Amino acid sequence: MRDLKAQARAAARGLLDMLKTMPEVQALYVLSSSAIAPRNITRFSTDSDFDLAVILDVPLKVDEWRPRPADTYTLVRDRLPSWIPEFSFHLPVPWGRMEVNVHQLLFAYEADPRTTWNSDKCDAYSNKGEPLFDRESAFGALIARKTQERLERLGHEAHRLHNRITWDVREIPLRMARRVGVPTGHFVLSGALDEVVDWMYARSGRLLPNMKWKLHSLGALGLINSEQETLLIEAQQCDPLSMVDLERRCEALSEFCHTVGMDLSPGAIEAVRRAYQEANRHLLGGEAAVFANEPAPRFIPFRERAGSGERMGPGVSTLRDPLTQEA
Repeated sequence: MRDLKAQARAAARGLLDMLKTMPEVQALYVLSSSAIAPRNITRFSTDSDFDLAVILDVPLKVDEWRPRPADTYTLVRDRLPSWIPEFSFHLPVPWGRMEVNVHQLLFAYEADPRTTWNSDKCDAYSNKGEPLFDRESAFGALIARKTQERLERLGHEAHRLHNRITWDVREIPLRMARRVGVPTGHFVLSGALDEVVDWMYARSGRLLPNMKWKLHSLGALGLINSEQETLLIEAQQCDPLSMVDLERRCEALSEFCHTVGMDLSPGAIEAVRRAYQEANRHLLGGEAAVFANEPAPRFIPFRERAGSGERMGPGVSTLRDPLTQEA
């Protein structure tokens, strides 16, 4: 693998050397399996692309920022250097042809506080990025800032995923299998498996990597052991027409959750759902009113309940159908 990576970098040397001479280049990074970085656990092979990031120093006006980067690029096209290459092309290598992907960023756009980076992008640059050139280390500082912003959001993401998992590991797959068919139940459970993997990263304070590296990275980073990996593999295996197999998959994923410290007992599930709903679904939080059918349909405000000592009885409903909840 090391020799393959060295050969790939040798094949790209002329391209890299030329890019470093361009006056508009603010920074030049090698990414992913092509990069040499201490926290990079990706693997280079003959199937790998060679990923680069070219960050350009092109002036932007404040009112030229748009939520979609391509819209900003259109506005400033007359300021972009004509040498910028196409995103994807090929270079000859000893094993044939290697695809090169040139990720193109405008430094001013990325540095704007309105531009947010998702976890995948932060991970690509902070953990799997190798700087070949970075004028005044400005882009490195930007990576650190964007990554810190994303890490600060991980706590909420872990809570959101935990709430979803209480529904999706068992209750919703089985319910949907009965309602519309077993294949739908398997489909929902496969989504739950991805939620569980994402939760593993979020609860450990780690950035979520690109989808293609998620499962491999769990073991490579020491987040799961071999027995837990076996449970995940069992949960992935699927006979999409079998209700019995759906139950088996639910059990395997539930057992995995148990081994990594997620309590899915009825009491724990109720506590997680109620806490998440109070924080994110109720405008009044824990002081939301409740609805009672008896003695007549009515809403009972929190202060009225607190003042009278009234407890929620069988005629009171506060939990909504999870199918209507935002993911």
